[in-house]
Formats: sequence, C-alpha cells, structure tokens
Amino acid sequence: MSILDKKSWTWEGSLVDHLRILVHFPFFFVAPFVLLPEACETIHLSLNSVNGCKFCTDLHGELGRMAGLKDSYGLMSTGNLSSDEEKKEFGLYADYGRSFAQYDGRGQDVQEKYDAIDAQYGEMSARSAEGLAYFLWWGSIGGNTILSFVEGTLKGKQKEGSNTIFEIIFVLYYGLLFLIIDLTSRLLKLFPAGVPKLLSIVLGLILPAVAGVWIIPYGLVAFVAKRTFLKNDDPTNNYLGAGSAYSALP
Repeated sequence: MSILDKKSWTWEGSLVDHLRILVHFPFFFVAPFVLLPEACETIHLSLNSVNGCKFCTDLHGELGRMAGLKDSYGLMSTGNLSSDEEKKEFGLYADYGRSFAQYDGRGQDVQEKYDAIDAQYGEMSARSAEGLAYFLWWGSIGGNTILSFVEGTLKGKQKEGSNTIFEIIFVLYYGLLFLIIDLTSRLLKLFPAGVPKLLSIVLGLILPAVAGVWIIPYGLVAFVAKRTFLKNDDPTNNYLGAGSAYSALP
C-alpha cells in the first residue's frame, strides 16, 4: 500500500486527537506493569497491521520479537497471532487492536472488544489496553503524516486534501522524535528474542516518557485551541486516506 493510501492527519484532526491522547497518557505508563510484554506488543502490532506505519513496523516488530512473540512481523502483516497458544492467551488483545484501528477507536465493535478484555482480565487491563491503543494510534498516524510529506508532497505527489503548511510544521515539530524512533529500531535489532521481562517493562516506560516531551505540549495547544477556535469536537475529516474521510476518536 502506498503511503498516499494510508491515514494521515489534517491540522484539525491532529489537534482533536492529541487532546484525547493526552487524556489517556497516564495509562501509557500503567500498562507495562499491568499487562505482559507479549500482550502490550500484541496490541501495538495488531493495530499497526491496519494503519501500516513504517516507523511502528520497525520499532514494534523488534519489541514484539524481544518480548517473545513467535512471529511479530507476521502479526503485523496479518493482524493475527501465529500459534494457538498465543491466540488463547493474547487473542482478545489482537482483536481489540485491529478493531481500534479499523473503526478509528469508536463504535460498538470497539466497545465490545474492550468489554471482552474487561470481562476476562479486569478493568485495569482493559483501560491499559485502551491506553496502549491510543499510544500506537498517535505513533502510526503521526508517522504516516510525516512520510506522506517526505514521500508524497516533496516528490510532487501531494495527497488530496492535505495542507502543505500543516505538513511542514508537523514535520519540523515531530521530525527529531521520529528520527530517534528510527535509530532506536535499528539498535533493538542487536538484542536477542525473549529478553527478560524487566527489560521490556523498562523500554515500555522509556518510550512514552520520551514521546511525552512532544505529545504533552501538542496536547496543551490542542486544549487551548478547543477553548478558542476549534469549534467542532467531532470533525468528519480528521484523517486523510485513499479518498476517504475518517471520523474523530471518541
């Protein structure tokens, strides 16, 4: 799939979503303690199987491998776990990740998948899964927005409906962070599969802490925007896709 066929943000959509991502930000740090590393990465990988962000593929493909998933890149390609044992233990998380991406984090199907995790593992596990979904959602849509500019706009193939000024501002703001993500992905290739759980937990805390340096200010700007000029809480064109419009997150 071409980068021009993948979801990327409009300026208004980025503000609306960053505000909601900011609300769920605390659970980025709760999840590594509540969920097993394999469960955390199952959510990330299954969600990215739909959104298809290259940055997320490289980073979480390695983190999933390190967490002990048997085929992390296969999970990201198909959205399905590779073994019956993993499907039994982490299948609900894969279902939730796919649904979150397919329905933009809203609607009955997403709620049903959330409720299934709640019923099986408890409310804290469900809320942690939701927090991780928002984190990967931010990363995948953000990464696609950057690549849409680099591989599309700069090469004279600007996505219909995109705004060049917004894209430039977004890339200037987030470019360094996604460069760090790219370099981290390359470094993680040096680690073996099935690392100690403690290392996965530490990495699961470091990543949102670093990302938060960029997410929090953007979210605060979104908060101010909502109170001043961002009048529509549910815009119908938050994301640019293959000629389609995508609704805001709930």
